[in-house]
Amino acid sequence: MKIYFAPMEGMTDGILRQTHNRIFGGVDVYCLPFHKLTQSLSLLTREERDISPEENEGLTVLPQALTREPEQLSAWLYYVSECGYSRADLNIGCPSPTVTKRGRGSGLLQDPGYLRSFLDRVFSNTLPVSLSVKTRIGYESPDEWPELLKLLAEYPFGHVTVHIRTTKEQYTGAGHPEAFELALREGLPHPVYNGDLKTKEDVEALAARCPGTEAVMIGRGLLANPALARQIRGGAAASEEELRNWYMSLYRAWQDRFQGTIALGRIKKLMEWPAGDDIRKKRLLRRANDIGSCIAAVLSEDVNF
Repeated sequence: MKIYFAPMEGMTDGILRQTHNRIFGGVDVYCLPFHKLTQSLSLLTREERDISPEENEGLTVLPQALTREPEQLSAWLYYVSECGYSRADLNIGCPSPTVTKRGRGSGLLQDPGYLRSFLDRVFSNTLPVSLSVKTRIGYESPDEWPELLKLLAEYPFGHVTVHIRTTKEQYTGAGHPEAFELALREGLPHPVYNGDLKTKEDVEALAARCPGTEAVMIGRGLLANPALARQIRGGAAASEEELRNWYMSLYRAWQDRFQGTIALGRIKKLMEWPAGDDIRKKRLLRRANDIGSCIAAVLSEDVNF
């Protein structure tokens, strides 16, 4: 089973990818945070850096774009190819209101007619790289999924990542794994499961329920437990020494790239995931004013993933 590390804007940058791969490994593909495409196709400095081959040396990465304009996507795919990559991803799954109100991300799911015409224009010419897509199972309701599934199955995507919630559900409430089961039954090309995979046991339960699963995408689960991919493959849980090395390495690299205040802010944001619902750890983390205090807050009790 392949494991994709889901992107998170402002967090899963090249420093985190390289550090994770060095200390824990187990991930097959690191997905890049999406590029918000514009008419000029000019990328932000951090976006150019993030997709650069130097930033991702030794890693398999998947660049991702956010757009509703086929010409923008086509031009960006050539840019991805010129960077030396052979595949890229279209995001029609982002549920952020600031994205969907402009008809981008999962906002595209509100208008299946436009989505079809968009994809027809994208695939009307030979693409320079293999294109995959990340989607939700509907905008308002899971009842939208069967028709959306049929639509997506008509196109030669490299794979289709299925987040098992609707746009309206955001990231809360029970997901709909039955939607992924339907994707497997209907022959969606190379479906990738995304949503609610936080532990090795979650992945094992998915494999038992959906034995045809080829790949999973995990985001928050890997931020909370960076050794999760390794554990899924039968490896060891994270040791306290590894976790200290993980946080300290990230902090020092972010400090070198940005400056101390930003680096500390990033570490504290990252540590919210392993802190979870532990009120004591969250309180200690909020009060922490240096990297040592942050690490002590999160590792204040026995490490147990």
